[in-house]
Amino acid sequence: RVEHTGTITWTPCLNGAVQCATLGVPLDPAHPDGDQISLALARRPASGKRVGVLLTNPGGPGASGVQFLEDADVAFRPEILRRFDIVSWDPRGVGASAPIRCMDNLDAFFAVNRSPESAAAVAQNVSVAREFAASCKQHSGRELEDVATSDTVHDMDAIRAAIGEARISYMGFSYGTYLGARYADAYPQHVRTMVLDGAIDPSVSYTASTIAQAKGFEQVLDGFFAWCRENTRCGFARGGDPRDAYDRLQLAVAAEPAPATVHGEARTLGPGEFDIGVANALYAGQPGFGTLADALVETARGSGDRMLALADDYTQRQPGGKYSNLTAAFYATSCLDGPAPRTVADVQRLADLASRAAPHFGASSAWLGLPCTFWPVPPRDKPAAVHAAGAPPLLVVGTLDDPATPYVWATSLASQLRSGHLLTFEGDGHTAYGRGSSCIDDAVDGYLVNAKLPPDGTRCPAP
Repeated sequence: RVEHTGTITWTPCLNGAVQCATLGVPLDPAHPDGDQISLALARRPASGKRVGVLLTNPGGPGASGVQFLEDADVAFRPEILRRFDIVSWDPRGVGASAPIRCMDNLDAFFAVNRSPESAAAVAQNVSVAREFAASCKQHSGRELEDVATSDTVHDMDAIRAAIGEARISYMGFSYGTYLGARYADAYPQHVRTMVLDGAIDPSVSYTASTIAQAKGFEQVLDGFFAWCRENTRCGFARGGDPRDAYDRLQLAVAAEPAPATVHGEARTLGPGEFDIGVANALYAGQPGFGTLADALVETARGSGDRMLALADDYTQRQPGGKYSNLTAAFYATSCLDGPAPRTVADVQRLADLASRAAPHFGASSAWLGLPCTFWPVPPRDKPAAVHAAGAPPLLVVGTLDDPATPYVWATSLASQLRSGHLLTFEGDGHTAYGRGSSCIDDAVDGYLVNAKLPPDGTRCPAP
């Protein structure tokens, strides 16, 4: 059944509960009569008495909002599904919205050791980063100039206008909080309510952000080691010290990649993929500790199957060496959004600094950013506080032990926003909504539906 809202035509798609549409927007928002690109949109219509539109973004940069709505039943509680038309989209450069294209096979890019201890290892990092950046220029060209967050903020308001809503509610997760905060800053009059869960601090420098995120993952890894010492569920380093065993295993994989089979393909688990697999498990906090322990046990026995599967899940690798465009879009947007280190020597200095703060994740966090040092388009933006003056009260949600978006970023964003209110989840893992805390979920749902905030500074215990 075809439906219309404003100037958008929705048709059934995906699992039948979701409708899809496209919207043309200017490639360069500063030249509205110039080249156009097409954005892919998805909508889950309200099943009950409708409050309005809830625009949502799952994070990234690079994550598909259209795919996110396929799992709306998991992502949102029934009350939100009843009361809102939930709308998401693939941001420009992502998924089905004029996707940025780089090289198809990223196996070599992700396998490299991003804790290089020799000139040869540094040279290997430089080689894969240069090759990746050059491939993006070759395959995407002009569009690389127009996929900054500021461009997507313009698109968000174009979506709002095309739907025909004077004001919209918004819920952003992780990078989606940066989009939301920037939108509220640019278009405060068009915001009804806004939830920013797993908040990014827009004022933090590249260096400070890299170190803070590395420390966040380090903190959760320390929690895993403590859990592993005390929990019989952990089979890794049983009877020994899990930290020492982890360090030995990490060095062993760096020295000789472990054989692995994933989806019937015979491959190897390299040091870069080992780090990514570990980080992917840590995103879940304690609920992911068992998964991580099992992968470490198997790797220690000489098989990298589980750890490589964790890495593939994070990088969205498909059988045969094809990858989604998540990585391409991530770098294309990130490299425009702020100045990265200008030279390899600068990256080395950042890696050394980050390693002192986070021994297991500092170096890899710094060297993973190396493509931005060679990016073919200069950065267009720089870190700056966001105030959203004139916007209604905005709800910022922070998790105490969030590895990817440290809690201090949530407190900082809430204080920057003229009408920011902080809600704290005293748990771990990345983001808080929908992770088992009725205190968090009730507060968020009540605010979205009734525009009534929980008391500022409310703290919700882990379930």
